[in-house]
Amino acid sequence: MRRPRRSTLLLAASVAVGVLLLLWGADRLARWAAEGLLARNVQLATGVLTPPEVEVHGAFFLPQLVAGRYERVEIVVEDLRAGPLRIERVEAELTGVHVPFHDLLTQDIDTVYLERTREVATLTYEDLNTYLEATGRPVRLDGRPDGEALLTGSVEILGRRLSASARAVIEAEDGDLAVQPTQVDTATFLDDASRLLLRQRFTVVIPMDPLPFGQELTDVDIGEERITVEAGGTGVLLRP
Repeated sequence: MRRPRRSTLLLAASVAVGVLLLLWGADRLARWAAEGLLARNVQLATGVLTPPEVEVHGAFFLPQLVAGRYERVEIVVEDLRAGPLRIERVEAELTGVHVPFHDLLTQDIDTVYLERTREVATLTYEDLNTYLEATGRPVRLDGRPDGEALLTGSVEILGRRLSASARAVIEAEDGDLAVQPTQVDTATFLDDASRLLLRQRFTVVIPMDPLPFGQELTDVDIGEERITVEAGGTGVLLRP
């Protein structure tokens, strides 16, 4: 059998390289389109002014595109607001993101189904104190280097205005942040009933409804400058 000529081999190699480049280019364009569409959907769902950062992972995207299911997506949302509460940043890892092929073609998503989510949100004390002031809470919240928080303020107890401070822990409670005093100090002598009322005045609940990818809080870390909240969910629906 005659051996193929060198020119034929070069032509075949060139065609193969060309096909691979076309597939790579199509894969990249489809990935960028999907990332842009998801960013727009998340922006509409959250109301943030700046489009979120979106990265769809996977060595090849076209098979995920055809299946309508993206294995892993990372999203960063900044400056998330809901009423008087501002969340500085949300970093999310989404597993099993369902986007029908038709929705990508039409660039119009009605609902995104998320099989599993994990998100980390950061809140500054400045933003939390703005929220407390806007909601009529006469206390201020600050971080401590020992992993607890510090509450200070002036509250009314049985007709008396008292200034006090309290060391506190911040824990997850039914999808919200619960600020619970562990030690309350005041220069005024109080009986047991008044001290109980003072502790209640320094107990604060901060709703975490603005979290876009699930409100099941799993961990809270108290830092000196910020509070970090971990949350997640399964079967989450994201609607614009």
